[in-house]
Amino acid sequence: MTFFTSLRRASLPLLAAGLFAAGTVHAAPISFAGTLGAGSTAFGSVMAESGPFGNGDNWSFWQFSVPFLEPVSITVTPLSADFDPIVGVWYGIETDTANYFDMLSSSLNTTFAAGADGSGPFDLGGVGEPATVGFDNIFGTGPFVLAVADYADSLGSGSLDYRITVSAPIPEPQTYALMALGLALMAGMMRGRRRD
Repeated sequence: MTFFTSLRRASLPLLAAGLFAAGTVHAAPISFAGTLGAGSTAFGSVMAESGPFGNGDNWSFWQFSVPFLEPVSITVTPLSADFDPIVGVWYGIETDTANYFDMLSSSLNTTFAAGADGSGPFDLGGVGEPATVGFDNIFGTGPFVLAVADYADSLGSGSLDYRITVSAPIPEPQTYALMALGLALMAGMMRGRRRD
Protein backbone atom coordinates (compact mmCIF):
# COMPACT_ATOMS: atom_id res chain seq x y z
CA MET A 1 0.00 0.00 0.00
CA THR A 2 1.41 3.36 -1.00
CA PHE A 3 1.49 6.47 1.13
CA PHE A 4 -1.19 8.15 -1.03
CA THR A 5 -3.56 5.17 -0.81
CA SER A 6 -3.35 5.10 2.98
CA LEU A 7 -3.81 8.90 3.11
CA ARG A 8 -6.88 8.65 0.91
CA ARG A 9 -8.40 5.87 3.07
CA ALA A 10 -7.76 7.84 6.25
CA SER A 11 -9.09 11.10 4.84
CA LEU A 12 -12.46 9.73 3.58
CA PRO A 13 -13.97 9.36 7.07
CA LEU A 14 -12.59 12.77 8.05
CA LEU A 15 -14.05 14.33 4.91
CA ALA A 16 -17.46 12.74 5.56
CA ALA A 17 -17.42 13.94 9.18
CA GLY A 18 -16.44 17.44 8.02
CA LEU A 19 -19.26 17.60 5.47
CA PHE A 20 -21.77 16.38 8.07
CA ALA A 21 -20.58 18.97 10.58
CA ALA A 22 -20.64 21.76 7.98
CA GLY A 23 -24.24 20.93 7.12
CA THR A 24 -25.35 21.10 10.75
CA VAL A 25 -23.51 24.21 11.94
CA HIS A 26 -26.55 26.34 11.07
CA ALA A 27 -28.96 24.03 12.89
CA ALA A 28 -30.24 24.83 16.37
CA PRO A 29 -33.21 23.49 18.30
CA ILE A 30 -36.07 25.96 18.62
CA SER A 31 -36.37 27.59 22.01
CA PHE A 32 -39.80 29.14 22.53
CA ALA A 33 -39.98 32.43 24.43
CA GLY A 34 -43.47 31.52 25.63
CA THR A 35 -47.06 30.69 24.75
CA LEU A 36 -49.50 33.39 23.67
CA GLY A 37 -53.23 33.39 24.46
CA ALA A 38 -56.22 35.31 23.12
CA GLY A 39 -56.33 38.82 24.54
CA SER A 40 -52.85 38.49 26.04
CA THR A 41 -49.80 40.73 26.09
CA ALA A 42 -46.23 39.42 26.28
CA PHE A 43 -42.75 40.90 26.13
CA GLY A 44 -39.68 39.58 24.35
CA SER A 45 -36.41 40.46 22.72
CA VAL A 46 -34.62 39.59 19.50
CA MET A 47 -31.09 40.08 18.21
CA ALA A 48 -30.49 43.18 16.11
CA GLU A 49 -30.08 42.55 12.39
CA SER A 50 -31.54 39.03 12.79
CA GLY A 51 -33.23 39.43 9.40
CA PRO A 52 -36.17 37.61 7.80
CA PHE A 53 -34.12 35.47 5.42
CA GLY A 54 -31.91 32.46 5.91
CA ASN A 55 -30.70 31.73 9.40
CA GLY A 56 -33.52 31.53 11.95
CA ASP A 57 -31.14 30.97 14.86
CA ASN A 58 -31.53 34.60 15.97
CA TRP A 59 -35.31 34.81 15.59
CA SER A 60 -37.59 34.92 18.62
CA PHE A 61 -40.21 32.11 18.58
CA TRP A 62 -43.62 31.96 20.31
CA GLN A 63 -46.36 29.30 20.28
CA PHE A 64 -50.10 29.98 20.15
CA SER A 65 -53.35 28.37 19.08
CA VAL A 66 -56.47 29.69 17.38
CA PRO A 67 -59.85 27.93 17.23
CA PHE A 68 -60.56 26.53 13.77
CA LEU A 69 -62.13 29.11 11.39
CA GLU A 70 -61.62 31.96 13.89
CA PRO A 71 -59.74 35.20 13.12
CA VAL A 72 -56.67 36.34 15.03
CA SER A 73 -54.61 39.52 14.99
CA ILE A 74 -51.14 39.81 16.52
CA THR A 75 -49.23 43.07 16.82
CA VAL A 76 -45.52 43.30 17.58
CA THR A 77 -44.70 46.78 18.86
CA PRO A 78 -41.03 47.79 19.09
CA LEU A 79 -39.92 49.18 22.45
CA SER A 80 -36.71 50.42 20.85
CA ALA A 81 -36.75 53.25 18.31
CA ASP A 82 -34.16 51.38 16.18
CA PHE A 83 -36.20 48.17 15.86
CA ASP A 84 -37.98 47.31 12.57
CA PRO A 85 -40.02 44.19 13.42
CA ILE A 86 -40.96 41.61 10.83
CA VAL A 87 -43.09 38.60 11.78
CA GLY A 88 -43.95 35.26 10.27
CA VAL A 89 -46.61 32.75 11.33
CA TRP A 90 -46.62 29.02 10.53
CA TYR A 91 -49.13 26.26 11.19
CA GLY A 92 -47.31 23.38 12.86
CA ILE A 93 -44.13 23.04 14.88
CA GLU A 94 -40.57 22.70 13.64
CA THR A 95 -37.84 21.11 15.73
CA ASP A 96 -34.91 22.91 14.16
CA THR A 97 -34.30 26.51 13.09
CA ALA A 98 -32.49 25.27 9.97
CA ASN A 99 -35.88 24.11 8.61
CA TYR A 100 -37.06 27.73 8.25
CA PHE A 101 -35.96 29.24 4.94
CA ASP A 102 -37.37 32.75 5.44
CA MET A 103 -40.34 34.54 7.01
CA LEU A 104 -42.38 34.54 3.82
CA SER A 105 -42.75 30.88 2.88
CA SER A 106 -43.52 27.45 4.28
CA SER A 107 -40.77 25.68 6.16
CA LEU A 108 -39.71 22.07 5.85
CA ASN A 109 -42.53 20.64 8.02
CA THR A 110 -44.96 23.53 8.48
CA THR A 111 -47.34 25.65 6.39
CA PHE A 112 -46.88 29.41 6.09
CA ALA A 113 -49.99 31.16 7.46
CA ALA A 114 -49.18 34.89 7.38
CA GLY A 115 -46.44 37.48 7.63
CA ALA A 116 -46.12 41.21 8.18
CA ASP A 117 -43.61 44.02 8.19
CA GLY A 118 -46.05 46.87 8.86
CA SER A 119 -49.53 47.62 10.13
CA GLY A 120 -51.42 46.58 7.00
CA PRO A 121 -51.28 43.92 4.29
CA PHE A 122 -49.43 46.17 1.85
CA ASP A 123 -47.60 48.36 4.38
CA LEU A 124 -43.87 47.68 4.51
CA GLY A 125 -43.56 49.47 7.84
CA GLY A 126 -40.29 50.90 8.95
CA VAL A 127 -37.98 51.43 11.87
CA GLY A 128 -39.92 51.99 15.11
CA GLU A 129 -43.30 51.03 13.58
CA PRO A 130 -45.37 48.05 14.77
CA ALA A 131 -45.97 44.99 12.61
CA THR A 132 -49.49 43.52 12.66
CA VAL A 133 -50.34 40.12 11.24
CA GLY A 134 -53.92 38.92 10.97
CA PHE A 135 -55.52 35.87 9.44
CA ASP A 136 -58.44 33.45 9.69
CA ASN A 137 -57.47 29.97 10.88
CA ILE A 138 -58.33 27.80 7.88
CA PHE A 139 -55.56 25.35 8.73
CA GLY A 140 -56.86 23.21 11.60
CA THR A 141 -56.75 22.78 15.35
CA GLY A 142 -53.00 22.34 15.76
CA PRO A 143 -50.42 24.78 17.12
CA PHE A 144 -49.08 27.87 15.40
CA VAL A 145 -45.60 29.40 15.63
CA LEU A 146 -44.91 33.14 15.56
CA ALA A 147 -41.36 34.26 14.75
CA VAL A 148 -40.10 37.81 15.31
CA ALA A 149 -36.98 39.24 13.68
CA ASP A 150 -35.38 42.63 13.10
CA TYR A 151 -35.56 43.57 9.42
CA ALA A 152 -32.98 46.34 9.65
CA ASP A 153 -31.80 48.72 12.31
CA SER A 154 -29.01 51.18 12.89
CA LEU A 155 -27.59 49.37 15.93
CA GLY A 156 -26.06 46.42 14.13
CA SER A 157 -25.70 44.37 17.32
CA GLY A 158 -27.32 43.81 20.69
CA SER A 159 -30.81 42.92 21.81
CA LEU A 160 -34.02 44.73 20.85
CA ASP A 161 -37.15 44.57 23.04
CA TYR A 162 -40.75 44.34 21.87
CA ARG A 163 -44.32 43.85 23.09
CA ILE A 164 -46.74 41.34 21.54
CA THR A 165 -50.49 41.93 21.75
CA VAL A 166 -52.92 39.20 20.72
CA SER A 167 -56.44 40.40 20.04
CA ALA A 168 -59.28 38.12 21.00
CA PRO A 169 -61.50 36.98 18.13
CA ILE A 170 -64.27 39.49 17.53
CA PRO A 171 -67.59 37.98 16.44
CA GLU A 172 -68.76 39.13 13.03
CA PRO A 173 -72.17 40.81 12.51
CA GLN A 174 -73.60 37.54 11.18
CA THR A 175 -72.80 35.90 14.52
CA TYR A 176 -74.69 38.61 16.42
CA ALA A 177 -77.65 38.33 14.02
CA LEU A 178 -77.80 34.55 14.48
CA MET A 179 -77.61 34.93 18.25
CA ALA A 180 -80.43 37.52 18.22
CA LEU A 181 -82.56 35.22 16.05
CA GLY A 182 -81.97 32.34 18.48
CA LEU A 183 -82.95 34.51 21.47
CA ALA A 184 -86.10 35.69 19.65
CA LEU A 185 -87.09 32.08 18.90
CA MET A 186 -86.53 31.09 22.54
CA ALA A 187 -88.62 34.07 23.73
CA GLY A 188 -91.39 33.08 21.31
CA MET A 189 -91.35 29.49 22.58
CA MET A 190 -91.52 30.67 26.21
CA ARG A 191 -94.41 32.97 25.36
CA GLY A 192 -96.25 30.11 23.64
CA ARG A 193 -95.82 27.88 26.70
CA ARG A 194 -97.29 30.53 29.01
CA ARG A 195 -100.52 30.63 26.94
CA ASP A 196 -100.99 26.86 27.26
